[in-house]
Amino acid sequence: MRGVYLVAGYPDFALFDEAVRVAEECGFDFLEVGVPFSDPVADGPLLTKAAHTAIERGVNLDSVLDWLRGYSGGMRIFVMTYANILWARGLKRVSEEFAECGIKGVIVADLPNEEHWFFKEHGFFLPLIPFATPESSFEDLDRLSETKEGFIYFVSVRGTTGGRFSLDEETKKKLSYLRKRAKVPVVVGFGISNAEDVKSALELADGFVVGTKAVAMLEKGIDSFRNWCKSLLSVC
Repeated sequence: MRGVYLVAGYPDFALFDEAVRVAEECGFDFLEVGVPFSDPVADGPLLTKAAHTAIERGVNLDSVLDWLRGYSGGMRIFVMTYANILWARGLKRVSEEFAECGIKGVIVADLPNEEHWFFKEHGFFLPLIPFATPESSFEDLDRLSETKEGFIYFVSVRGTTGGRFSLDEETKKKLSYLRKRAKVPVVVGFGISNAEDVKSALELADGFVVGTKAVAMLEKGIDSFRNWCKSLLSVC
């Protein structure tokens, strides 16, 4: 699985839409659409700035849904958002809206795996993508390995997005342990920015997702973004 994360409507919807098309043409097979949120606690400075800029320009869940309804490309789409946005919308309602758009799963950055049941009990029926981290115990990984929908998102670093991609030996051991047991793909994210990072990630996992660097390259223009996409995917 080769994934790219982009903030919906950033820098504007026209350029966002073009970036999605370019990413697919270059070989990405899934897109993680970030719904801008005022307090994105999982995001580093660059993605936080992008989210705030998008909000200031009027991007909200309604406009993201409008874009999703109009998407006709071939990438699988996952939504990345925060619990307050979904709760305010109504969990049953928003999952119905996402389902109508063909969304394959939802990543709720501030919803612990142990709280997924709460969303399910209140009507959210789409797959909720669980997280594993360097801090996950092997018992945690055993439980995660029973996941049957979507994928497992392995957060490679301690902290927020935008850091350097580096896996210590203990983290590599946990990633390998989970991959051998998981019933769904294990995808690595956080810190990946170049082809060497991708190559390292794919030696240990079934896929990767890149976000901060994607948004940074898009800020430089669509040609820079296209060239970076091609370079990144040259090893897979």
